[in-house]
Amino acid sequence: MNWGKKLVITLVLFMVFILSMAVVMFMRHDNDALIDKDYYEKGQLFDKDYNAKKAAVDDGINPTLITTNGLIITFPVSVKYELTCKRLSDYRMDRNFKGQTTEDRSIKIPPGELKSGPWLIRIYYSAENKNYLFEGEIVMP
Repeated sequence: MNWGKKLVITLVLFMVFILSMAVVMFMRHDNDALIDKDYYEKGQLFDKDYNAKKAAVDDGINPTLITTNGLIITFPVSVKYELTCKRLSDYRMDRNFKGQTTEDRSIKIPPGELKSGPWLIRIYYSAENKNYLFEGEIVMP
């Protein structure tokens, strides 16, 4: 076999490798945890989120987070909430909670619900017909 045939075989093998990697990347793109499904809608709603964060600071209705025994989120007033807990290392561990705070104006998540490590917390809540937003990061022990 001369050097021309070896060069052509090498080129063909390289092209097959590149094409197979492209197919694998297109097959796995749905499992990417770094991309939100509604990325563009979030960009369009930026002003709404900004105003809700500012209103929470201005009205003094930001929650207090305690992570010693599970997660306890306490508000100054009773609120309706939508809580999203995201784990950046594994999107399958993400959790969503929705409801009304208890009599002591808190949300209690049991110790086993959120694994130890860093979590992104997003709480969209409403009190007295006004919408608020809190975003933060916690580390569960």
